[in-house]
Order: sequence, then structure tokens, then C-alpha cells
Amino acid sequence: MSRAPAILLSPVVLAQARRLRREVPHLDPPPPPWTGATVGGALQPEARRLVVLGDSTAVGTGVERAEDALAPRVAAILADTGIDDGRGVVWTAVGEHGATADRIRGAHLGDAVAERPHVAVIAAGWNDAMHLRSPRAYAGDLREMVRELRDARHGCRIVLLAPPRFGAFPGLPQPLRRALGRASEGLVRAAARVAREERTALARGFDGASTAADGFHPDAAGYAALADGIRRALRSR
Repeated sequence: MSRAPAILLSPVVLAQARRLRREVPHLDPPPPPWTGATVGGALQPEARRLVVLGDSTAVGTGVERAEDALAPRVAAILADTGIDDGRGVVWTAVGEHGATADRIRGAHLGDAVAERPHVAVIAAGWNDAMHLRSPRAYAGDLREMVRELRDARHGCRIVLLAPPRFGAFPGLPQPLRRALGRASEGLVRAAARVAREERTALARGFDGASTAADGFHPDAAGYAALADGIRRALRSR
């Protein structure tokens, strides 16, 4: 057994995890439909298509307005920086609050592939860390998602959003923060390996610095920071 699972099985950590689940308020993502367009994008037959696929981060848990979530912020960046070639961006968020990477791949990848995106962001890892999924299994799911999205459209630009850096979350008590931090670090390394092998961009995960009312998910400023990290990742490739 690796060190992180051993720590997480300690009575103190388990008690903290139960208390956290009991006391943290449940937040829902903004109501669907999770789709939209930049100015002029919906009117352009050749508009660039953006898909953000993943877990609660993909569907905007933590904000009330869809426009404050990750997908529309990334779409605005694509338009502002000219990556859309002036054609506008149509964006779609696909995913599920609480989903691990295998659930995302099995239940939602088909919908993302059907969009035939020019740019795709894969946001997975929060729940994989909390469920102590192995880095190898997590990496396999990421790799499959990358390859199917590439098969859907040649030249699709893909960004992997790294798992959150739970070890930096100020709202998590110790030793739970340390235990989840170790679990997420292994997944971050796995995501970086997939990014290298598949030649995709990798953006830094959420650091917990600007959270919603639950002290866990990003708020509007948190999503803006994630979108800026995706912008940097796209520029680096």
C-alpha cells in the first residue's frame, strides 16, 4: 500500500473526511444548457468549436451564472487572442459533478466527440484523488479521451487541466490536506506524463486560493485563474 492511502485510512483523517462531507454546503453547477458562443460565433458557419469535458470543474460548480464558468471564459480567451482566426467560438461544457475520469470517459466522452471540437479541455482528477484511484488507471482514461477527441477532428488542440493541488488548499484541515495532497500529486505526475507522450498542453490545476461558499470549488475568480492557466498552456504549444 502506498503512503497516501495508508495516511487516508488513519482514524483522524477518516473522521475529518466525514466531517467535511457533512459540513460543507452542497453546490450545484449553473443550470443547463451548458452551451453558448462568443460575439458573432453563433452566426458563423465556420466558428471554432470548444468543448470542456470533465467533472464539476467542467460544468461550473461553484458559480451561479454560466458565464462565470470555465468554458465561456476559455472561449473568450480563444476569441481575444485570435486563436479562433476571427471566426468566433461556439462552446459546450460536457460532464458531471462528482465524476471520476473513468466515469467521464464512459458516460460523457461520446457527447464531446460528437461536437468535433477544434479545441478541447479535459478537466478530471478531483474525484480520482478523493477516491484514491491509481495514477495508472487515471492516466489510461486521460489517454483514451485525448485519442478519441483527436480522431474526431484532425488537428484538435487539447489541453489537460491538471488535478487540483489539494496540498495547497487552505480550507482543508491537516492531516487530511496532506493526505489528499499526496494523492493528487501522483495524479498530477500522471497527467504530465500523458501530456508529454500525447503531445498535448498541460495547465496547472486549482490551488484553492479563491473558492466558492463550500470552500472547495472555484468561485468566479478561481475559474478566471484556471482559464488564464489554459491560455498560457495553449501559448506554450
